[in-house]
Amino acid sequence: MKFSFMTWVCPDYDLNQVITAAIRYGYDGVEPRAEADQAHGIDLKTTKKKRSEIKQQFTDAGVELSCIATSRQYSMADAAERTKSVELTKKFIDLAADVGCPFLRVFGGPIPEGVEKEECKQYVAEALRACGEHAAQTPVTVCLETHDSFSLARDAAETVRMADHERVKILWDVAHPFRQGETIAESWGYVKDLVRHLHVHDAMLGGGWDARLMGDGEIPHEEAIRHLASINFQGHLSGEWINPQWSLEELLPHELRVLRSYVP
Repeated sequence: MKFSFMTWVCPDYDLNQVITAAIRYGYDGVEPRAEADQAHGIDLKTTKKKRSEIKQQFTDAGVELSCIATSRQYSMADAAERTKSVELTKKFIDLAADVGCPFLRVFGGPIPEGVEKEECKQYVAEALRACGEHAAQTPVTVCLETHDSFSLARDAAETVRMADHERVKILWDVAHPFRQGETIAESWGYVKDLVRHLHVHDAMLGGGWDARLMGDGEIPHEEAIRHLASINFQGHLSGEWINPQWSLEELLPHELRVLRSYVP
């Protein structure tokens, strides 16, 4: 299993600085956050020539692009809005393919007022299937994150199975199903044959989200990693710390050291 970090930890870093940080702190990869006006330069406006250069830059550095994290979601009641989001997703799939990134993160989104959950799952599944059909023309897989109204692994996995496409899988954010009441074992049972990428971040959950360094919170990442090790998982565990309170020099080495200590 491999380790990467999302660029929320260094949103003002240009791509050279991001790659240098990955090398300095011993990470296998980087997860650029798109649609967030960050400085790394991997987004839809990136030219074809620059995309080719970025791909070579990562290859030369020996650092992987683990996933591109988008803001795309598909739960909207308005079919035209869903179609617009699907079309944007297709452009991000092409971007990921051009820069050599195998995975693209998307969200289900919040369930709109007046829409039943099962109907919303159908909206999202249909959109994901359309995205998967486009992804099939590339090496990219679209990954639905366990997040927002799809935080429970049960709901995310059911929606992905409804989409029924080999290029639509799961991004398991370990924390969100747990904070919604699923045990790690329950989540694993739903995602174990679908998970391709993970987000990891620790916190205390009493009354909200109190971010902590890995191992100082109550999210049982060690248990999740034991499950992953049981199937010889070869993907990335990617640290997602949005505007963290800790410096890069404190956060990145600590998180990697603790996560590696969890690998049996």
